[in-house]
Amino acid sequence: MSDNPLTEEQVKQLNEIASLPQEQQQEKLPAFLKTLSPEQLEFLKKQQGQGGCPFCLIVEGKLQSKTIYQDDKVLAVLDIRPATAGHVLVLPKKHCSVMGQMNDEEVAHIFMIANKLASLLFETLQAEGTNIFVANGQTAGQTVDHVLVHVIPRFKDDGLQLTWTGQEVEDAKLEDLKNKLSGKIGVKEQVVEEAPVIEEKEEKAEERFPDF
Repeated sequence: MSDNPLTEEQVKQLNEIASLPQEQQQEKLPAFLKTLSPEQLEFLKKQQGQGGCPFCLIVEGKLQSKTIYQDDKVLAVLDIRPATAGHVLVLPKKHCSVMGQMNDEEVAHIFMIANKLASLLFETLQAEGTNIFVANGQTAGQTVDHVLVHVIPRFKDDGLQLTWTGQEVEDAKLEDLKNKLSGKIGVKEQVVEEAPVIEEKEEKAEERFPDF
């Protein structure tokens, strides 16, 4: 953009740094900042003062991205450090740190778009599978302060591992977990109205079985 003093190469570097885990960002960012002019530093400080989220800057058009899709609620861009080629990030345009900050309509919409993108990866890239993945919280592997839904095309022998070994859990523990969790989600049950029963009036015998 015309008001962005960063060069295309600097924007690319900043995007790459922003996609790293927080610890690696802290290692690489100081060296990058030393390469900037006072004008460029001032620009980044202003962005930081406005929130500084790199994905919000992408939404605002202040950082370049390879946009695949957008509407009034979400933006879908290619991941510049993909798990596999064609890895897409779907993000809400509204800043949300974790998915719990999104309302039901927003969550439904972002996953609907993710599902359509997964179909696109099957059709266009001849993907043999897809993963739709969310890291919700730092302990779960979230590395940036903005909700991201990853749509990852999968290919035979792509080397990507998203598996785990199931744990042994005693039945008593499962029962305890069931009691703690069941019925806690505030979702209204859909009431299905029964079709009205139409009572037929009994016809007179002579009407039902007329004499011939």
